[in-house]
Amino acid sequence: MLSKLSKPAKWLVILLLIVIVSSFFASTVQNSFFTVKVDKISFETERGELSGYLYKPRGVTANKPAPAVILTHGYLNNAEMQMIGAIELSRRGFVVLAFDMYDHGDSEWDTPAAFSFFARSVYDAVQYMYDQNYVLKAANGDGMIGVSGHSMGGFSSSYAVVFDEIDFATNGYRKIAAALPVGADFRYIGVADPDTYFGPRSAGVIAAHWDQFFFDNVTAAANGSVRYKDFVKDPVGLKFLGRDDEGSAQASVWYDRDGGQRIIYTPDETHPQNHWSLETGKNTADFFDQAFKFQLDRHADLNSLSSYGIDTKSGQVWWLKEVFTTISLVALFLMICPAFLLLTQVKIFNKVFGEPQKVATVELNSNLKALKFIVIIVTTLLGAFYITIFMDRQAAGLNLLAKTMHYIMGGTFVVIIGAWLMSMSKPETVKVAQKVTLGAGLVLFVALAFRWFLLNPTIVTRSTYWSAPSINTIAYWAVAAAGLTFLAVFGTTPVFNAGLNVENPYGLKATWIQVGASLLTAVTLTVGMFLVVGLMEWIFLTDFRLYAYAIKIFNARQFTAALRYMPLFFIYYFASAIAIFVNTKGMKAWKADVLAAFLLVGPVLLFLVYQYFVLYNTGVAAFPSFSLSSILLVGLVPTLVVAGIVIRRFSEKSGNIWTSVFFTTLFFTLVALANTAVYFIQFK
Repeated sequence: MLSKLSKPAKWLVILLLIVIVSSFFASTVQNSFFTVKVDKISFETERGELSGYLYKPRGVTANKPAPAVILTHGYLNNAEMQMIGAIELSRRGFVVLAFDMYDHGDSEWDTPAAFSFFARSVYDAVQYMYDQNYVLKAANGDGMIGVSGHSMGGFSSSYAVVFDEIDFATNGYRKIAAALPVGADFRYIGVADPDTYFGPRSAGVIAAHWDQFFFDNVTAAANGSVRYKDFVKDPVGLKFLGRDDEGSAQASVWYDRDGGQRIIYTPDETHPQNHWSLETGKNTADFFDQAFKFQLDRHADLNSLSSYGIDTKSGQVWWLKEVFTTISLVALFLMICPAFLLLTQVKIFNKVFGEPQKVATVELNSNLKALKFIVIIVTTLLGAFYITIFMDRQAAGLNLLAKTMHYIMGGTFVVIIGAWLMSMSKPETVKVAQKVTLGAGLVLFVALAFRWFLLNPTIVTRSTYWSAPSINTIAYWAVAAAGLTFLAVFGTTPVFNAGLNVENPYGLKATWIQVGASLLTAVTLTVGMFLVVGLMEWIFLTDFRLYAYAIKIFNARQFTAALRYMPLFFIYYFASAIAIFVNTKGMKAWKADVLAAFLLVGPVLLFLVYQYFVLYNTGVAAFPSFSLSSILLVGLVPTLVVAGIVIRRFSEKSGNIWTSVFFTTLFFTLVALANTAVYFIQFK
């Protein structure tokens, strides 16, 4: 059967089969080999609507209820990031709700306000779960519900305990029996002495040694938080354990306090590593196993865990799901190029190619090759150096770079004047002077626009329009990086092409029909990719994921928000496509792919290697105040690698950059917006 298909069709069918099979097995692990029923649910709250995944072991019913655990995510993520706890706890017999906080995923907030989504999210989910007849309760009304969340989800879990304790003063029962904030420090909870609200509950904290944000209440904030820390030695940690008088405590040891029990786990991890860790997975399972044993013993009318079908299990299986979702993710990326080749066999789409044209190969001499290598390395180093300035929008650095644009603009005028003076003595160089003027004019325009952008660092901050704060940071970096790329490419390409009649040197040459067909092709290809993603999510309730990087379907609000960011990311991918087109022409395929990926991801990788090498070897990162942005950079790596290769291959086939620019802008902007906080203020 496959032998009758064209090569792109064969690859597309094979890769689609891999996606389906791997998604099926990922789903099988997720539902603990069909012993747990997993449903996508949503429910109304006082503040809007929350959505998530309900994991209910097959034996749990209204007549046979079980303890429940509510899990939620951090600032940049969605419910899917809580798969470790959801899988491991549900396969042991607990009911689990992993949900999207307000302003994330498919959850909606009726009264949104920037950066306020987390405070009530977990407690609103607690209200819903407490009312379910399959969730265990004691005769006095105490709920056997545990709460846990990562980062802001951890804050929300702590707030839920505060609200629950306040309600206890009125109604006489506690709905929450156990709480395990992960990667969330109590000093950010907006009540006095939040540790005193846990009372007789079982409470723990997972406080990683290399957490980029929290668990160091001694070092001055000005010195940065990206450093080694040990929360069991921290004053706040000791107070939480009730060991502040003794002044010492041990990690992974239970302590009694206020009729309840307390514990702190200190895995050797960074903040996002909590999502992808056997140690954190074990800590989570062990915590709720011990916590509910303790809480059930406090109520004479409740039995042991085993009587509710909950068993202590050794080992973990969640990582198997990660293996299969990673296979799906890689297969999805690999589908892009054969899908493009197959799609452009159709008459309307094959207009992206226009008239057949030869892509000129410029054979440089050894000196120019060395110069080109130096330019690429220097540009990469500059890109890595300016990452902190661009992403944190450091005024001093931006102003200095803006002043540098004056020298660049002055230099372009000198070059133009010099070229025309030369043409006066050598009339045969007039055409050269014209080309120099055109190239210098491009540099002048870019430098002027870039200077304006650098002097207006708050341009991408309006929460009523640019409604995804983490994307704002990336978008500003992207446009700034594009500025450096434009300057490097337009400033050096004429040098390498001097004296040569190079047709279409930047990959811009195309008819309006080609450009229109390129846009139509990119839209169709993007729709096709997300159709596959949506079908797999609908059928198997899984996404395409590796660690904290994921591709999942987006909703209408995220789509609208993405449209507003696309012009910014278009600038970045436009500059990147020109750089890739200029630098990879005539290279062998695999070498060209490597260079294309490096041109985009090189500065990011260089920065991350330096940042974390210094951190792990000295205990303090090279840039200790660069906390959230370094996490954002990790998430950029897969996107930039794939985008670079896709741009190179699309451009090689079509002879211009337009399809690649349109597709990477559409596809990767939607990927980003579906996986982070998107405030819906503008929609109200």
